[in-house]
Amino acid sequence: MNEWTNAEAHAEQAHQYYESGQWEKALTELERALSVNPHQSEWHFGMGLTLEAMGRHDEAAGSFQRVLDLRGDDSETMINLALNLNRADHPRRAIEVLEHVNDIEPICEAGFCLRVEAYTRLGDHDKAEEMFYMARQITDECPACYDWIAHSLFQRGQLDKAQWCWHQTVRLEPYYPGVYTNLARVHRQRGHHVRAQRLYLKQLRQDPGDIETLLELGVLLMEMNRHDQAGEKFRRVLELDGNIADAHLHLGELAVHDDRYEEAEQEFHRARRLDPQLPGVHLGMAQLAYQHNQDRRALALLREEIRVTTHHPVHLLETARLLIELDQPKPVVKLMNLLINPGDARPVQREHIIIALLYRGVARAKLGDLDGGIADYRGVVRIEPNHTLAMQNLTRAYLDAGRIKRAACWLRRARRVLNDEAVLREMRVEIVVRRVRMAMRRLLPGS
Repeated sequence: MNEWTNAEAHAEQAHQYYESGQWEKALTELERALSVNPHQSEWHFGMGLTLEAMGRHDEAAGSFQRVLDLRGDDSETMINLALNLNRADHPRRAIEVLEHVNDIEPICEAGFCLRVEAYTRLGDHDKAEEMFYMARQITDECPACYDWIAHSLFQRGQLDKAQWCWHQTVRLEPYYPGVYTNLARVHRQRGHHVRAQRLYLKQLRQDPGDIETLLELGVLLMEMNRHDQAGEKFRRVLELDGNIADAHLHLGELAVHDDRYEEAEQEFHRARRLDPQLPGVHLGMAQLAYQHNQDRRALALLREEIRVTTHHPVHLLETARLLIELDQPKPVVKLMNLLINPGDARPVQREHIIIALLYRGVARAKLGDLDGGIADYRGVVRIEPNHTLAMQNLTRAYLDAGRIKRAACWLRRARRVLNDEAVLREMRVEIVVRRVRMAMRRLLPGS
């Protein structure tokens, strides 16, 4: 067998491995074939498909670009190139390729469909919608288009429309990748935890090894206080891949909750070793330092957390809480602004807004901005009229501002919903003391 025939044999073997899902073996065979004949565009195309299947999208894009270099413009290859550029988070380059596709073939629906994804990744939602409707002029319905316009709508907080679009994806293609996880995110955002859990489980029945879904389900179970079940999901993730930093982080968070501090520290260190920039890991270590009265170390770790955070609401709120405990109110105001006045249209859960307003109110009051604190506490009560802690804080803030009548008004309102007689008694006494002091000042000579 001569060298060229041998290369053909490697390419044929690669095809068989690819068809059976043995990506590594397919890749090895293609590398052997191309080492003999690097100008065979079909083999580069196969290399691109194999790398794509392995999730190595940057390299896959390189292979498809090599095909274009060898054979010139080819719509199928350009579509595959753009798809992998999107997956590798190079949406601007993907748009350039796709525009060229539609210059050559104006009725190529995929050229518009993949631009819905690219513009959504860029956050240019108006252009994403434009591409969606352009694609509909060519093909009435497309599950991928519905999927990506749903992502765009979800990012803008338009949950009803996003849910409707993902349901269209399911109608057209019931096994579309990740669609039930996306629907679960909508219900989780709305606080419908049980419905979200069912959808996550439906996704896992289709793909039991879906690490992203397992992690999200684990976090949801934590929110539902089903900590044992959550731990099972995170351990399952580590069985699939022991290098998933998020799984170690969440196991550490569960350990903190159960006062297993030594185990928590081990998990946090593992997470940080795998991903030093992982949001939440420095926060977890700060919680441990605070528990051990290491306030300076806790504060240093919180500063590191603020530096790397991706503004996840739970991390922001817990960071703010610890900063308040450490008597560091100034950064709390800035952190809570990220939730209360987000610079984009991303949805923020109602309960997160309530806590953020409460923490910002505490921070403002500590900084001497009593009017700002009062405004935040009143914002909480507008959202949740029977929020007793906000009412207590309003009573104290009005007392500190010398507005005794307003304080008494909020105390009366708190009495209707607060069952803690000790707290009510303490606040009534404080109001009486303030009134007496004010009366005494008026009676003193020169007052």
